[in-house]
Amino acid sequence: MFGRWVRNAVSALCSLGVGVGAIATPRDLPMAPAHRVAVATTALQTPQFRRYGVVDGLPSGTVYAMAQDRHGLIWSATASGLVRYDGVGFEVFRHALDDPHSIPAGALYALFVDRDDRVWAGGLSNGLIRYRQTDGRFSQWLHDDKNPASLASNEVWSIAQTPDGELWVATDAGLDRMRKDGRGFDHLPLRIGDTHAASFGPVRALLAEPDGRLWIGTEHGIYLRQADGTIHRVPVASAFHGNLGKIWRIDGSHGETRIACDGGLLVVGADGVARPLDSRKLVGRRIVSSTRDRHGRLWIGTTDGLLLDDGDGRLQTIVGQPLLPGGLPGNMIWQTMLDREGGLWITFDESSVAYLPPGWDGFSRFTHIPDDPASLSNIGASTILTSRDGQLWVGGENGWIDRLDVTTGRVQHVVHGVRGQVVSLAEDARGRLWIAIPGGLQVFDHGKLRSVDLARAGITRPVLLSSADDGRIYVVSWGEGMFAINPDSLAITAVPMERASDTTRTPEQLAFNKGNLWYASKGGLFRLDRHTGKLVFVDGVPRQEILVFACDADGFWIATHRMLTRYRYADGKATRVDAIDISHRQFAADITALHVDRAGQLWVFANPGLWRLDEHRRHFESFGPAQGLSNTEFSSGDAAVTSNGMVFAPNTGGVVGFQPGRLLHPDAARRVAPLLTLTGVTVRRHGKTRSLPLNGKPVQLGWRDRDLGVQVRLASYIHPAANHYRFLLHDFDSDWVDVGARGQRDFAGLSAGTYTLDIEAAGVDGVWGSLASPLTIDVQAPPWARWWAWLGYLLLLVSVTALAMASWRRRMAQRHRLQLAEQQRQLAEAASAAKTQFLATLSHEIRTPMTGVMGMAELLLSTPLSPLQHDYTRAMQRSGGMLLKLLNDALDLARIEAGRLELEPAPFDPAQLVSEVAELEQGLARAKGLDFLLELDDALPSRVVGDALRIKQVLLNLANNALKFTDRGRVILRVRRRRHGQGLLFSVSDTGPGIPEASQERLFRRFEQEQGPQRSAGSGLGLAICRELVDMMGGSIELESRPGHGTTFRVRLPLSEPPTASMALALAKNQPYRLLLVEDDTIVAAVIRGLLERQGHAVCHVVNGLAALAELAHGHFDALLLDLDLPGVDGFQIARLIRQREHAGQRLPIIAVTARSAGEDEAYAAGMDSFLRKPLSGEQLAGALACVVAVLPEPAVIT
Repeated sequence: MFGRWVRNAVSALCSLGVGVGAIATPRDLPMAPAHRVAVATTALQTPQFRRYGVVDGLPSGTVYAMAQDRHGLIWSATASGLVRYDGVGFEVFRHALDDPHSIPAGALYALFVDRDDRVWAGGLSNGLIRYRQTDGRFSQWLHDDKNPASLASNEVWSIAQTPDGELWVATDAGLDRMRKDGRGFDHLPLRIGDTHAASFGPVRALLAEPDGRLWIGTEHGIYLRQADGTIHRVPVASAFHGNLGKIWRIDGSHGETRIACDGGLLVVGADGVARPLDSRKLVGRRIVSSTRDRHGRLWIGTTDGLLLDDGDGRLQTIVGQPLLPGGLPGNMIWQTMLDREGGLWITFDESSVAYLPPGWDGFSRFTHIPDDPASLSNIGASTILTSRDGQLWVGGENGWIDRLDVTTGRVQHVVHGVRGQVVSLAEDARGRLWIAIPGGLQVFDHGKLRSVDLARAGITRPVLLSSADDGRIYVVSWGEGMFAINPDSLAITAVPMERASDTTRTPEQLAFNKGNLWYASKGGLFRLDRHTGKLVFVDGVPRQEILVFACDADGFWIATHRMLTRYRYADGKATRVDAIDISHRQFAADITALHVDRAGQLWVFANPGLWRLDEHRRHFESFGPAQGLSNTEFSSGDAAVTSNGMVFAPNTGGVVGFQPGRLLHPDAARRVAPLLTLTGVTVRRHGKTRSLPLNGKPVQLGWRDRDLGVQVRLASYIHPAANHYRFLLHDFDSDWVDVGARGQRDFAGLSAGTYTLDIEAAGVDGVWGSLASPLTIDVQAPPWARWWAWLGYLLLLVSVTALAMASWRRRMAQRHRLQLAEQQRQLAEAASAAKTQFLATLSHEIRTPMTGVMGMAELLLSTPLSPLQHDYTRAMQRSGGMLLKLLNDALDLARIEAGRLELEPAPFDPAQLVSEVAELEQGLARAKGLDFLLELDDALPSRVVGDALRIKQVLLNLANNALKFTDRGRVILRVRRRRHGQGLLFSVSDTGPGIPEASQERLFRRFEQEQGPQRSAGSGLGLAICRELVDMMGGSIELESRPGHGTTFRVRLPLSEPPTASMALALAKNQPYRLLLVEDDTIVAAVIRGLLERQGHAVCHVVNGLAALAELAHGHFDALLLDLDLPGVDGFQIARLIRQREHAGQRLPIIAVTARSAGEDEAYAAGMDSFLRKPLSGEQLAGALACVVAVLPEPAVIT
């Protein structure tokens, strides 16, 4: 425990010789006897008020009047309007300019709740105001000079209602009675007997009695109107010298009528005479209100404080202490009011509201009040002792010791000069006060303070004191044991201890009870054996740490960290009777004291908390602010008990006293059935949260309504935070739903139907109450769930069934059509795949012999030939080229259809590209006697990015097409740069016959040619492939032609310029290479070998991959030409094996040579550097060698 840790620290400091006068011991030091009995006392009543102010939600600190409605809600008339309090929060009604039914603006002075639970209010300038809780609307009545039946004045001072339902209004201009229809007022004249009618004049206060009488307080006197309408003046005793012209309020209950006015409080006796309350404290005071509570005590509100008449002839003054917790917030009081539970409400001018619970008188509190010399010297008290004359000795930090008279609250500061915290107190038979402080012991003897020499006995850390019936003073020193002191001679004798040890010398509590001295320590419980003078263990009690103990009629209770145990003690032996596990209790580690009252009930003091044990129910009842205990931090193990059983204990707020019997048996009048009120029903409607009227009718919800919220409040203000609520929605909840102290439940969505909602609540006393009647909730069914909707559903079902059958038939037919179309699609795809496979196979088979034909023709042209032989060879070469073009067109079209044709953009020289096209086509043009011209734009970029091969293919197709259909004239190939850098524009123009407009679009279709005498041989695929390729490159192709004026094809391509011009690889001409050719076809091998040797290269030919590996292992080669379709091990595997055997930093250039129509990606993945497709020309072979041999590192040596 923290307090014990502090005690250890104090003892350590004392043992080191350090002064500890300034050390505070904040908690439970076991420093004094637990129970000290004195003469009977009646403690001064010290009410502890709860405050409500602007910070809590009040709109103003000035509250003029207060009333409680039939549901228990508290209403307040403030300088800023009307306020309602439900125990949880304050609801302020404010004026809204756009709402004619909102409360009128202005301060309110008078407040009244009628029998229909309507709230009436009045102010000094805003007339009479009514609020209906059923619909939340305000109404207002004002004075109108032109209407005699209007309110007599807008200055309203008081409102009352007699049992016959008549509403009376006290105004500055007289007394008004509202007419039955509420549309006007009757101005009541003052007529006494047969005298002439006169005006009441300004009327300040009204009080309606249950028997129909009406008390009327005016500036001219007090009048009483009987139920039959007769009026007489109330006589006032001559002993009253106050001012009857200033009557503030008339209060009454149980046949007693009290008139509050300037100069005193008048009480009307049974003879009808108003006499002043006999008290000198009331003379000359402005009395504004009075309230008698359920114990008959009279509370009197004045403009300079609160008075309490306890009925025993004492009039206690309670002044404003706004800075003191629990103190009265202010002095300027406007009204006192008793609520249904017996709680007292007090309103103030600029100090808001104070509340006193009905059980406030269970505890008395004495504390330090700033600037009040008659209060305790300081706030926190550390030890307490009852003197022999019934007063209390109270000690605290900084060495202060006061003498407290609990009956009057009077404090005497009699002991001065004590240095350090007062640790423990004891009083001997001669009335001398013994004071233990850290490191010393002092005696206060009739005004003189002297120190006791403890050093000669080896005592350095006294912590506990107790006086015994043998006259000696016993002191326990920390870690040093117990000592007995002769108060007269001051002789000190050590008390021997059974099995003394460090734990047994660690003290917890010392007390003298029924002739025995008891001592609790960390090592167990001891008692002083009178015969041997020795401390011995109490037989039957475990030798463990004892925190505190308390003696009862036949034994004692002890507390440890885990258990509360009760023992019966007889013949020197303790027998365990009961044990209660407290390890799970919040106070288990913080118990500071135990007390057993006269009824045998056990009380547990802790820091913080005060609990009573109901041993039969094994339940701990806690006490706190709801019972009037404002401070629950009991930091010391002391408790003083008076002869009538009243208990006093020190805590951090001063001294607390209570009568256990009164707390155990509260008055039956205090326990009233709790009132539960429905305060709000909200629903989300059309996207906004709306409040529904509280008119007692079922709640009607539309089918679109969402988020139903139901709010209730329990009219119990004793301890609002302890109010508990639970809800049960029948046909929705399986059991009660506990919502704690929230008092509200939300329902996100309810299905259609009628529901019954039961709501219950309990206050701090645990008594449950329910709504006067359950709440009925009707949830409207959506349109689609009503009877006529179901009839429509039936008709719709029949119609839908018929339509479904017809639709099913249509779906079946559609399904057959789709299946047929799918089958046809699959067949078409299969046919397309077969066609593609056929073309690929055909290409492979044709390219191999074509290599021989075209290669041999090229080799033949390099030999001496006659002109005729040369022409024959050229014709053979051209025919082979035409066949190859037809084959490539067919393959390209197949790739485009299959979506497998991919472009390979790279930087190229556009001028060089079109020059190559012109060079290729000029021979054909000369053969036909035509001119083939090339025109280049001067602004043509040196490099652009695009697929040069495909662009060349498009231009060749267009040029061939122009030459094919032109018999005379010329063909012009132009290229220029488009504006704004948008790419290049290629055009091919001829002087042929032209194309009719009707045939132009058809030319770009597959297998289409123009009909006419100029029709030439061809596949009809050239222009179709051109359009497909141009579209893939993001360009466009256009045709311009007129019959007889030739034709022009324009190709626009968005070719961008590269960031940096790439350096062209120069062909390494006249540089011979040693080459290895791997080809299984001897004719193809002979052609390739001949073409290469003609260029000056040395060629070694092998027919399979294994032979190639052998040649590479024994010789050096500059490059390898590898056929992919080899017998046994194919070219891909050979390439991988070569790459695996290469040394680091070396790489043999490998050129793939194949008749396949595809396979480029696979070849590059296998490690090849270039890809050539058969048939081949010498130029293609030279270009490939120049590219791969020039850029690769030194050829590898294969091992």
